[in-house]
Amino acid sequence: MFEKILFPTNFSEKATTELSCITSIPGIREIILLHVIKHYAMPMGAEIIEDLAARSVEVYLQEAKIYIKTLNPAIRVTLEETTSTDITGAILEKAEEHGVGLIVIHANIKGIMTGILLSCVSSKVLCRISKINVMIMPNKLVEALTGKTYEKFCPMIFSRILCPTNFSESSLNAMALAGTITGRGEIILLHVVQDGEVGGDPVEAVKTAELRIKAICDQLTAQGIKATTIVVAGKPEIEIPRIAQEEDVSLIWMRSAAQGCLHDFFFGSMVHDVVMNAGQPVIVIRSYQ
Repeated sequence: MFEKILFPTNFSEKATTELSCITSIPGIREIILLHVIKHYAMPMGAEIIEDLAARSVEVYLQEAKIYIKTLNPAIRVTLEETTSTDITGAILEKAEEHGVGLIVIHANIKGIMTGILLSCVSSKVLCRISKINVMIMPNKLVEALTGKTYEKFCPMIFSRILCPTNFSESSLNAMALAGTITGRGEIILLHVVQDGEVGGDPVEAVKTAELRIKAICDQLTAQGIKATTIVVAGKPEIEIPRIAQEEDVSLIWMRSAAQGCLHDFFFGSMVHDVVMNAGQPVIVIRSYQ
């Protein structure tokens, strides 16, 4: 599913660190390196400036390609550059054009309002309506990607997966998909009981959730997948990152309907809030293909 990924890059030191990480993620066979040159409405001479920028980008992309080949010669590298007034739109357009299974992007994540009003690309990629899966690499994680941390979150990224579920069909489909991933280890099923479940009785809600999640766990175990369960009460956007930290997981794997930035602006986004607080990579599932 994640054999072909799109990696938008700004050629920063952090982007280089992320490249070294994703080249060691199990199952990846092709990386599309993309740089989007921001187009501004400028006076005469703008074409010359953009042409010079494009030439510089070509050099940087070629250097990045060589770097990837030194890390993993088996990975095919495709270079892409484009100019657009809408960086987020260009990223999603190129992802669709190449038929990628995953966009990997750095988490310059900010609050919903800030992310939408300002140029926060990762926030906008998360909230735009799209069927392409996204992996967010938190800033604080990228800064520490060396040694054991590198091993855990790069070549062993699928070794311990936290899968939150609200028992909806889409979240259960996403959970089932996690069981098919190359290099998959243990799956931790998590349900966060929220206010109002089972008539507002928290004790009864937890008991009901424990029975439902155990049944799912038993199904995974019958398929030869190592799985455990956790049920807690609280707010998902708080409990999911907390449990991820306590359980020392290597990845958070969750479903998002991607209802659009305007929806998230007015009603908020639980996935966005989880990503803001997570210390692990977060894969947001939008397609089951």
